[in-house]
Amino acid sequence: MSMAGRIASNRGVNKVVASIFGLWLRFAWLTSRRDADGWDDVARLIDRHGAVIIVCWHQRIMLTPWMFDLKHAPCLSLTSTGHAGRLVGWIHRHFGMGTVPMPKKSSGAGQMRQVLTLLRGGTSIGISPDGPRGPARVAKPTPIQWARASQAPIVVFTYAGSRVWPWQTWDRLHFPLPFGRLALIWRHWDRAIPSRLTPEDAQALAADLGRFMDEVTATADARVGRTTGGDCENAKGPP
Repeated sequence: MSMAGRIASNRGVNKVVASIFGLWLRFAWLTSRRDADGWDDVARLIDRHGAVIIVCWHQRIMLTPWMFDLKHAPCLSLTSTGHAGRLVGWIHRHFGMGTVPMPKKSSGAGQMRQVLTLLRGGTSIGISPDGPRGPARVAKPTPIQWARASQAPIVVFTYAGSRVWPWQTWDRLHFPLPFGRLALIWRHWDRAIPSRLTPEDAQALAADLGRFMDEVTATADARVGRTTGGDCENAKGPP
């Protein structure tokens, strides 16, 4: 492993970097005007079903520490074991949210059992259905399969900022800047999932979920004055 790789994999380095990111995110949060819409509906779904599956486009994950009220119920985020995934996991832990690292070589069946055990035990799960490497805004059928097996509702979470720094990553990650406006939206993806799910059914439902996520993201963008439906063309850079 290269020196850069060893540094990126170092537990202590990751904790320090995550703390710095966490402090910046808190600063951006506290200095921004915030509009939050939809969490009360999610809380009612949790009370009714025990847990939910929260999905968020990878581009909008920087405010996922605020995607769930941990005073209401437990929630874990699923992260990859790559460098970026580990860093996101440490950021979530900085805010008190646990994570479930998913190794690249883990079996689909093993992953399914672990997630279903958590959902059935009352722990909600957060995941980026287009992560960890894309294609951007193309939802994989994984949350559809979990929802079918667990009967847990799927909830879309997104945020938009009037002042963001778009990173040069595959997803054009939106990094929030302070002294702007933030819109956070939760919406229930209310679709019937058949008990017998063919691969074609799963792909069709995943495509429908992706369209719904785009619609919710466009709504958030509009609330902070963005007009590109989630693209980064009119995002403002660092001050």
